[in-house]
Amino acid sequence: MTAVGAPLLNRTHRFIDELRDRGVPISMVERIDAMRAVGITELGTDTGLRTVLQATLIKTAEHLGVFDEVFDLYFRASNPGGVVAADETGAHVARTPLDLEHAVRAVLRAGSDALARQVAEQAVTEFGRFEPGRPVAGVMYERWTLEGLRLSELETEQLAEASGADGPGEVGDGDPGHRLGRQLSRRQTLDRADALRRQVREVIRERLVDDRGVDAVAKTLRRPLTADLDIAMASRDQLAEIQRLMGPMQRKLATTMMRKRRDRRDLIDVRATVRASMTTGGVPVRLVHRRPHPVKPQLYVLADMSRSVATFASFTVTLVTAMAQLFSRLRSFAFIQNAAEVTDVFRQAEGPQQAIAAMEEFVIAAGLGNYTDYGRALRQFHRQVGGELERRSTVLVFGDARGNYLPAGEQALASMAKRAGSVFWLNPEPDSLWASGDSLMRVYEPHCTEVAACRTLSDLRRFIERLQ
Repeated sequence: MTAVGAPLLNRTHRFIDELRDRGVPISMVERIDAMRAVGITELGTDTGLRTVLQATLIKTAEHLGVFDEVFDLYFRASNPGGVVAADETGAHVARTPLDLEHAVRAVLRAGSDALARQVAEQAVTEFGRFEPGRPVAGVMYERWTLEGLRLSELETEQLAEASGADGPGEVGDGDPGHRLGRQLSRRQTLDRADALRRQVREVIRERLVDDRGVDAVAKTLRRPLTADLDIAMASRDQLAEIQRLMGPMQRKLATTMMRKRRDRRDLIDVRATVRASMTTGGVPVRLVHRRPHPVKPQLYVLADMSRSVATFASFTVTLVTAMAQLFSRLRSFAFIQNAAEVTDVFRQAEGPQQAIAAMEEFVIAAGLGNYTDYGRALRQFHRQVGGELERRSTVLVFGDARGNYLPAGEQALASMAKRAGSVFWLNPEPDSLWASGDSLMRVYEPHCTEVAACRTLSDLRRFIERLQ
């Protein structure tokens, strides 16, 4: 067993407190288990400590990102208690200043971790404009450093070089092996550039910790867990993380809808029941039910693609793309002022990112209008799919129900609700706003099986749980 000093135990307690402050659920029992585990782990590197703390404190994959960020702050950024050595020998080594442009090119070509670290340290010193005592998260320091390195420009040049013979007629252009080699080379360049950016970010955080202390830096870096991020306000990177975590919920939502269609009592097979009653003098002692014929339900989607819900629209596209394979009939419609079918966009897209890009192009090309008109869109949607709806059909509407004070057209929704098995509406606004301004949500709500505010992944999870 390795002796654990008070400084490390204290830092571990503060590390756990920071995780709890960021929304990671950690019980007192789990805290005690973590402290016991720290006492028996190998502390020569951060690997053993990271492993035992992750195993005792983290219960779901969606919390791994925040765990890694906080761990790096508390156990790597300032070399606490000798947990992580400065280099392989444990000593800081004086280095000769680099020609940074040449060094960045070398990192992008060869991917040396040691060289990338040296580049990051020198670049932060030269370009970071570090201001001691300033209570910031270091975002601008990172931006200034990367601009000084000209990393994006050099990365673009290296990608062009890695592409090689992309022009028609060049040697090897038609060779599949040659094309694969170029693709791998481009992927390596992108990965090495991302690794260098991470090194820059790590060096900046180390210097912030040395300047102001780890607890102060941790507070400036706090942000909601991915599951609690407001989808409508998410950045591109945050939306990518949301999409990564949506997989299990997408499948759960689809299978829940399918199960709801199956959860009805099986019909009695009259002929088989009468035949079975022959042995009891015609008394139907044993009822025989018809064998169930499992069928996939039919899904009809209507999604608001206006600018006011642009990020939520990307979430919608991601959700529907993943659910498409689980339904025998999927017809999807996008609308702003007018509704148009976009089923083929989902069929042809390979993954959510391609579907989002294709949907953006479609909205521009199709001329769906400039202002949202829910009544008009619902009527057009009803004319297209109303005759197809039946008890195994599910209608799924995504949008904020803000109709610009135009007629609501709720009769179309009511007609679809009578024919379909279920009508679900997911709204990116909190329900406290559903009766304000031009919102028509309270008008549409009586015609829906379920209406839910869906601002975060946690909201989506709760909606699915209510369906079960």
